[in-house]
Amino acid sequence: MVIQNRTLITAATFTSLSLVGMSYTFLGTSLPSVRSFIGTDIERASLLTAFLQLGFAITNIAGGILSDRMDRERVLLSGCFCTGSAALLFGLWPGYLFNLLVTTCMGIGTGLVQSGSNALLVGLYPDRKGAILNLHHTLFAVGSLIGPLIMGNLITHQIRWQLGFGALGLVFWSLSLFFSFARGGGSESSSKTSLAQVRDLLRERDFIVLLLVCFLAIGAQFALLFFAVTFLKEAKGFSIGVASICLSVYLILLGVGRLTCSWLSLRLRSSTIILALLVFFSITLIVTWQGEGWVAALALTLSGLACSGIFPSLLALTGTLFYKVTGSALGILAMMSGLGGMSVCWVTGLISQRTTLTVGFVTFAISSLISLVLFGLFYPHFLREEKKLREPPRNPS
Repeated sequence: MVIQNRTLITAATFTSLSLVGMSYTFLGTSLPSVRSFIGTDIERASLLTAFLQLGFAITNIAGGILSDRMDRERVLLSGCFCTGSAALLFGLWPGYLFNLLVTTCMGIGTGLVQSGSNALLVGLYPDRKGAILNLHHTLFAVGSLIGPLIMGNLITHQIRWQLGFGALGLVFWSLSLFFSFARGGGSESSSKTSLAQVRDLLRERDFIVLLLVCFLAIGAQFALLFFAVTFLKEAKGFSIGVASICLSVYLILLGVGRLTCSWLSLRLRSSTIILALLVFFSITLIVTWQGEGWVAALALTLSGLACSGIFPSLLALTGTLFYKVTGSALGILAMMSGLGGMSVCWVTGLISQRTTLTVGFVTFAISSLISLVLFGLFYPHFLREEKKLREPPRNPS
């Protein structure tokens, strides 16, 4: 049996990324319980999230290249199976190194899911890249929002948190079974991408600029997600309850913003959307850093709206400019987002440990401002190129 229905394949692809968002917030919400189960301190426990991101970052490259050299459904199948297996194994045994390895495998699987799903959707909707990718990543925000509610409810009612990961693993396995029968999102290029083409891609000036913008802007976005509650509590004097509500509103606005950007992408160029959002993001981060009380809290929540469409629009722009090597280009770009998150988090923690969290937060503002200046310098060029390549020809797969 072969599944070729584009609607069904799209729905399954959307679901896969939503579950990736859920798996991340499952881990974040259950981390205190995980620490107690393993019997470790917070420094070693934080390595679980670090290695999750490391696996995610690295395999985005592999998944991107594979998406140009084989059926993209196979990449998604591998990612769903790997993530599902890791979720089922996580917390079965209290050994620290065992669970560190499992979370790394989970990161590897989620990296394959993201790179494969991005490339698959671009192949399915070549004339609506911006709209479909913004909608796709809206589902990531939805999964991220639902995850803490589910895991928090399990822990509150004293139900084993491992059951949440077990159920998540089974759903991922179900998706891997679905993608084993799915067909329909082959490479847009007429031939499989060679390693020489990937090497040439890494020498392209435009691509390097987009990688740097992604590293800085999305790095700040990832770091903000991890530090938001701590910053509002320790630097601005809010309770954990209020700070958590602010983070929830941030995630809701993230989803709303991506839906809005999906609609806007049918009317505006991706370059224009990226520039406008980078300006808004920089302003909200500066006000969060310098503001007091509810002014800072409001600015932080609005940053969810500000950064919502930056990454999907960067993916869409990259897919348009480098459509002959779409999978590889999107995979490398996604890898840079993960590496950016790791780097900004590390620098923020390093500065905060030696000074204060308020001083450390300046890392976010600086990262966003540099990305804004860099993209602003190349904006006219990107806009011209995007107009020329708005609808690249789609070769039959």
